[in-house]
Formats: sequence, C-alpha cells, structure tokens
Amino acid sequence: MFTPYERRQLRLIEEWFEKDDPQLARILRSGPVRKPSSVPRLIAFSVAGALGVLGVLTGVFMLLFGSMIAGVVAFGMIASRHRKRS
Repeated sequence: MFTPYERRQLRLIEEWFEKDDPQLARILRSGPVRKPSSVPRLIAFSVAGALGVLGVLTGVFMLLFGSMIAGVVAFGMIASRHRKRS
C-alpha cells in the first residue's frame, strides 16, 4: 500500500512524536475514543422518577427509599463521567 520511502517517512514522524510528545503518541496509537452511552443514566433517572411517583401516590416508604437510592446512583454516574472528562 505504501512505498518503502513513505513507510520510512511515517516511521520518522512516529519517532519524532514519541520523542516530542509521548502522551500524544500514545493517544494517537490507541485509536479513536469511544463516547460513553447515556442510556444507563437515563434508565437510572427513569427508575428513580417512577419509584418516587409511586412512593408518593401509594405512601409506601420503601418505594421512596428505592427512589432515593436510584437517584444517588444516577448522580454518581454523572459525577463519574464529569470527573473522567476533566
């Protein structure tokens, strides 16, 4: 696909990147970064909301408690994602 000259030039560029900025070279070598899915967070918020509404309508404390737990999990997922970005 590449000529020997092109391969040699690419190798020189690669060596230059490794010397000049090893972190960038590592990122480029690892390939594209996959964006995390937002579906688990949406599910956690939906479960928290549904349990909260059911708990308020029925007056069952365990549903409200489950809603609080699901809400904490959902906010933890958001905080974790923001920490990874920074």
